[in-house]
Amino acid sequence: MPPGFPAIVRPSGLARATNPGVVPEPEHHHLPAWVRRAYGQARPILSDLLGSLTGDAHARFDAALTEVNTLINAGKFSQAFRYADLIAMGDGLLTEQRREEAEIARAHRALEATRKRVNDQLRDAATQLPQEVMARLTKALRAAVDAEAIAAVGDEVQQALVSARSVQDRRREREIHRTRTRIQRATPKSAAQAEPAADWQEVLRRLQEEMTAGTTSG
Repeated sequence: MPPGFPAIVRPSGLARATNPGVVPEPEHHHLPAWVRRAYGQARPILSDLLGSLTGDAHARFDAALTEVNTLINAGKFSQAFRYADLIAMGDGLLTEQRREEAEIARAHRALEATRKRVNDQLRDAATQLPQEVMARLTKALRAAVDAEAIAAVGDEVQQALVSARSVQDRRREREIHRTRTRIQRATPKSAAQAEPAADWQEVLRRLQEEMTAGTTSG
């Protein structure tokens, strides 16, 4: 190698690519032997880097490789000194890509944890909500693609529960009123007057407890 030629070293932790990229060999009728040796050392590393990159990073790295190869083919053999820089560039792009992938994975896990929490909330509410409301909210949860949309479904579940409990409370009050009216109509006036007020309260209390228990168990 010429004096000062930078060492070509495989980055620590760089795995073999499943589908290595194609790094064309320089072509020139007076190509120096040292350029061929430099290419031979750099090619496996550059190929694994190219094969590991995706999207914009892959396009940028491929363009940089093409530029160097084109210049060497044009007789500018000193461009082979850039192989070490190309390896450093590819390693930096791969590090950034892995960081972004890790961020995406973390965000996805957080999103799915939120979705599971709302799904559990919806499942627990199944016995208290009408079937059509459950179907609508379940469909909305499946269609939600971000945290805000999932949280909005969770808010709807809470609102639906409040509304359902309010309806249940009103129904229970009406049933208590109807039962009290039936008792009053079925009880002779003299017996009603003779019965202590505490007995009436006890009857209504037991009735309300039984209805509340029935609603909860249902």
